[in-house]
Amino acid sequence: MQTISAPAYSCSMDTNTDNLNFSGRAPSANVQEEFGMTIGNVSRLWRDRVNQRLKPLGLNQSKGRALLYLSRVPDGVTQVDLARVLGIEAPTVTRLVKQLEDAGWLTRRTSPEDARRKMLHVTAKAKKIIVRIDEEIRQLRAATVGRLTNEQAAAGLAALQATQRYLSEL
Repeated sequence: MQTISAPAYSCSMDTNTDNLNFSGRAPSANVQEEFGMTIGNVSRLWRDRVNQRLKPLGLNQSKGRALLYLSRVPDGVTQVDLARVLGIEAPTVTRLVKQLEDAGWLTRRTSPEDARRKMLHVTAKAKKIIVRIDEEIRQLRAATVGRLTNEQAAAGLAALQATQRYLSEL
């Protein structure tokens, strides 16, 4: 029995049966190493599966995430804000925005508050496909995360949030 701990939740998981039991023990080094490797593996698999689902739409995970976010912010956002939300660097967001703009998915408009600022907005073309992007992600989530019990999802979420917090502090 090995234990995974996070501030809000802690659980131990019998790796043979996937049974979750709540306790307060610290994880062993092997579990910590495997946890770190699994984060990377899950991230890559998720991105690959999203890319497979969005490819027929002419999009990938990065473009889909950007369009979904922009579609939920009616007043638009700056490139700096988009980079922060997506967790990417300025040169990367510059290329992403250019690709989306060239494909007709977004436009840049002058900010009503500050004529020097350009705000990013989805186009009518993008609005037509946002529902499909959202549905593809929803189906993928149901086929994966949706198969976890609430206890498994809560424990996993707590562990990931704690790891994210610890990484942010470094």
